[in-house]
Amino acid sequence: MTVWAYARVSTRDQNPQLQLDALTASGYDRLVMEKQSGKRGVARPQWEALLSLPQAGDTVKFWKSDRWGRSAGHVLTTVTELRERGITVVSLTENFDLATKEGRFMFAVLAAAAEYELELRAERQAEGIAAAKRRQASGQMLPGKKHIGRPRVVGPAELAALRRLVDEGVSVTEAARILKISRSTAYTALTAPR
Repeated sequence: MTVWAYARVSTRDQNPQLQLDALTASGYDRLVMEKQSGKRGVARPQWEALLSLPQAGDTVKFWKSDRWGRSAGHVLTTVTELRERGITVVSLTENFDLATKEGRFMFAVLAAAAEYELELRAERQAEGIAAAKRRQASGQMLPGKKHIGRPRVVGPAELAALRRLVDEGVSVTEAARILKISRSTAYTALTAPR
């Protein structure tokens, strides 16, 4: 019997260490990890490969249900399919037994709540962008704002570090990744007059 562990973060800059620490503490035989969005339509090759690996009697562990699914329905369908194959499913943070109807009910409620929270966040973001565009169109941007979106500037410390890395032979793309700024921001900062 094999214990499989799955960890996922949505972007390159997110750190999976919290999930990995929890999975390591609980124990596993094989780990599958990926950095990929959980949105509908985005392929998750490691996840798809994992689903075919466990055999009857194996266990699949994960940190939290929102690491699994694109929607509450998707998460529940996957859990049901695994359980029908004789595979135990364990959530480390959602402490309930998926072998019981009560545990599956609580899991469904939490998965639906996570999906709702994700949709609310996307809705608020879209509303904020629309409001910023209206302010921009009317010439009434917020004080200190010149454009919509993340600031494109780096501070003096980041600029000095960026220049030092590039002078040492590190590519601009790699330097930007190290400093956690976009490549276009790095190029813009480097071409700005000193």
